[in-house]
Amino acid sequence: MKRAYLVYLLLVCFHAVHSQAQTTSYNKTPLKTVLTDIEKRFEVSISYNSKIVKSQTITLKKLPNTLSETLDAISQQTKLVFQKITATAYILKKLKTEKNIARIINLDEVLISEYLTTGFSKNIDGAIEAIPKDFQTLPGFVEPDVLQSVQLIPGIQSPDETSTGLNIRGGTPDQNLILWDGIKMYQYDHFFGMISSFNPYLIENVKIYKNAASAKYGNHISGVIDIESHSKIPKKTNVGLGANMIYVDAFVQQPIGEKVAVIASVRRSYSDAFETVTFDEFSEQIFQNTKITDNTGTFSDVLSQTNNSFYFIDFTAKIIANISENSQLSISSIVSKNELDFVSQFDEINRRTDDDLSINNAGIGISWKQTWDKNLKTEVNLTTSQYNFEYLGEELLSSLFDYENIKENSVSEIGVHAQATYILNKVHRFIGGYELITNELDYTIGRQSDVIFDPDFLVTSENSKNTIHAIFGEHRWKQDDWTIFTGIRGSYATELSDFFFEPRIHVSKKLNEQLNVTFSAERQYQFISQIIEFETQSFGLENQVWVAADDTSIPVLRSEQVSLGGNFQHDSWSIDAEVYYKKINNLTSLTRGFNIESTGLSIGSSTITGLDVLVKKRFYNFTSLVSYALTRNEFLFDNLNSTNPFEGNFDIRHYLSFVQSAKFGNLELSLGWRYRTSRPYTLATGLEGNNANNITIQYGDRNAERLNPYHRLDFSAKYELKPFKNKDLKASFGFSLLNIYNQKNILNRNYRVILNTQNAEFQLRTIDKISLGRTPNFMVRLEF
Repeated sequence: MKRAYLVYLLLVCFHAVHSQAQTTSYNKTPLKTVLTDIEKRFEVSISYNSKIVKSQTITLKKLPNTLSETLDAISQQTKLVFQKITATAYILKKLKTEKNIARIINLDEVLISEYLTTGFSKNIDGAIEAIPKDFQTLPGFVEPDVLQSVQLIPGIQSPDETSTGLNIRGGTPDQNLILWDGIKMYQYDHFFGMISSFNPYLIENVKIYKNAASAKYGNHISGVIDIESHSKIPKKTNVGLGANMIYVDAFVQQPIGEKVAVIASVRRSYSDAFETVTFDEFSEQIFQNTKITDNTGTFSDVLSQTNNSFYFIDFTAKIIANISENSQLSISSIVSKNELDFVSQFDEINRRTDDDLSINNAGIGISWKQTWDKNLKTEVNLTTSQYNFEYLGEELLSSLFDYENIKENSVSEIGVHAQATYILNKVHRFIGGYELITNELDYTIGRQSDVIFDPDFLVTSENSKNTIHAIFGEHRWKQDDWTIFTGIRGSYATELSDFFFEPRIHVSKKLNEQLNVTFSAERQYQFISQIIEFETQSFGLENQVWVAADDTSIPVLRSEQVSLGGNFQHDSWSIDAEVYYKKINNLTSLTRGFNIESTGLSIGSSTITGLDVLVKKRFYNFTSLVSYALTRNEFLFDNLNSTNPFEGNFDIRHYLSFVQSAKFGNLELSLGWRYRTSRPYTLATGLEGNNANNITIQYGDRNAERLNPYHRLDFSAKYELKPFKNKDLKASFGFSLLNIYNQKNILNRNYRVILNTQNAEFQLRTIDKISLGRTPNFMVRLEF
C-alpha cells in the first residue's frame, strides 16, 4: 500500500511542477500544442481530427483573456471553426462538408464529451460512444482494449477479472449482444476471457447501451456493444506493428486507387514458443483448480512429465468500395482461434491424461449503404457467423481403466438486416426495417469408460433450430429542449410459433446549460442463451453450452428495465447518475448455475435494482474520475431455497473505482484503485454417504454467505514519439502493472469431494479461486 501512495505522490508532484509554467505568447507554435494549452488553461476539452491540425501554426504576441476571444483568434488564422457541444466541450472542424457516404455526427446528440477520458462520449439517446484511437491511457492497460476499458463505466463489471465476462446491470455475459460490423459474436475472447478477440487498432467506433437500445438490436436482454471497424478509404498506406508480453500483432490499411481499400490485421500469442512473466501470471489465475494444475502438482517433477501447449490467433479483413459518392459496399470478415493441448504422464504406474480443447469463431458480413437524397438513406447487411467448441479428455491408467470425456458445441447463424432512415425535418426522424435470423445449434456431451460400474452416457441435441422474423420501427422527435426516442420491435419465432413484442422509450430534457435529465424503459426477449453443464467440470474450463429456447426445459428469456437519471456539467466538473429497476423472467437453474451440481431444473426470476454514478473533474493536465455502482440482485426460483428469495450469484452491492490520469506532452500516466464489496456463495455443511456411489455434498441456504471484499491498485504509462522529423513513423512504448500491492482476492468458492489415501475416507475440500497476482506488461508499437 505504501508503494501505491508513492506512485500517487509522484503524479501530484508532476502536476505541481508542470503547472508552474504558463505560456504568454505563441510564435509559429504548432496548433496541436496551442489546443493542449487552451484545454489546460480554461479547463475545457477540444476534439478534432489530427489531420486538420497537421502543419498548422499559431502566432499570438499576447494571449486573449477569455476563451471565446482565444478561439476566435485561432479560427481567423486557420480557417477552422469551433462548435460548442457543452459548457466545457468543443469540436474543431473544417468549414466544408463531408461526402454523403461519410459517417455523419450530429453534434446536438452529444451530451457528455470525454465521458471517461478522451475517446469516450455519452449521446442523448443514452448510448456511450468510444473511439479507441483517441483513448488516453487507463490504469492496468497497455493496449486500448475496448472490453477492458468499458469496465470503468458504472453498471458494467467483470467479477471474475476477465476482459469479456461482462455483467451489465446484473445480466450475464451470454445475455449481452456483441457485434463486429453487424456480425453476431458467440465467442469474443482469448486466453479464456483475459483478452478480447477484437484488434483495437482496426476499430473506428463502438456504441455501448445499458438500457433502451435501438429497436434494430434484438435477441438480448442485457447490454449491447456494437463495434464498427474502419469504414473510410485511407489516402495512403498505413502499417502498424506491435508486441506486448502476450502477443504480437500487425495491421495494414491499403488504398487501391481512390475508391477501393483493403484493411487487414492479425494477432498471435507466442506462449507456445516462449513464456513471459505476464503469461505465467495469467496462466496461474486461469488454470488454478483445473485438471492442468491438479495433474501438475500430483506427482513430483522427477516422476511425472507434463506438456501444456496453448496459443491463440485472430485475423480480420475488410474490403471497402465506394461505388459512387452516395453508395458504399463493404465486405468484412473476422476469425479467432484458441487451442490448448495438455498432456500429463506418470511412467511409474503407466498413467497418462490428454486434454485437447479447440474454440473457434468466424464471421463474414456484406454491407451496402446508399444515400438516396438528403432525407433518405438505406442499409442492407448479410451476415454469417460460425462458433465451434470441441473438447476431448482422455485418461488411461495401465490396464485398469480408460476414460474418455467429450464435449462439442456449435452454432451456425445466417442473418439478413435491412433498414431505412428518413429525416422528415429537424423535428422528426423515422427508422424502419426487417431482420431475419436463422440458427442451428448442436451440442454433444458424453463419457465412455471400460469400467463396469461406471456406465457410459451420451447427451446430444442435434440440429436444434431457431428462426426469428422481426420488423422494427423508431420515431425520433426533437424540439427545443426535448428529445424523445420511441421504438417497437415485433418478432415471430417459427419453431415456437409465437409472437414477441418489444417496446422501448428514451426521453431527454435539457433543463439548462448545465443540467439534463433522462428517462428510459424497455422490454427485451432472448431466444439463445448458455446453460451450465457439469459432466466435464473435472477439466475446470468452459463448462457452458449455447442452446436455443424450446417449449419444454429452456424458455425464452424476458426482461423489463426502467431507469431515471441526469447529468450535470459545470466548468471542469461532470456528474452523471442513473437509478434503475430491472426484472428478468424465465431464468433456469441451468442458465444461472449455483456452483452446485443438480439434475433438477427450476424456473425463476431475477430482480435487480441499482444506482450508477460517474464523477469527473479535470484540472490542467490532470483528470480525476470516480465510478460507483450500487447493485442489489435477488433471485426467486420455484424449487430452490424453499421458494424463498435469495441473493443472486453476482449480488455485489458496491463497486468503486478511483482513477487519476495525467498527461505531460507525449507522456501519459494513469493510476487506478478498484474496490468492491463481498460476493455471495453457498456454504457446504458436510458430506452424506459412505462410498463413491452415494457420497454427496450437503449445502446450507443458497448464497447465504459472503467472501471478503475485493480491492487492487493498477498503474499504466505510455510514451509516444516521432524519431524522425517530417516522417510518418510513430513509436509508442507502454508499461502497466496490475495489482501493484499483490492483493490475494478470492473471486469464487466451491467445494470438492476428495479421497484421503491415508485413511481411505472421503473429505470435503474448499476450492477458492484466487485473483490475478502482481502482473507487469510492456508494449512497443511502430506505425508508419
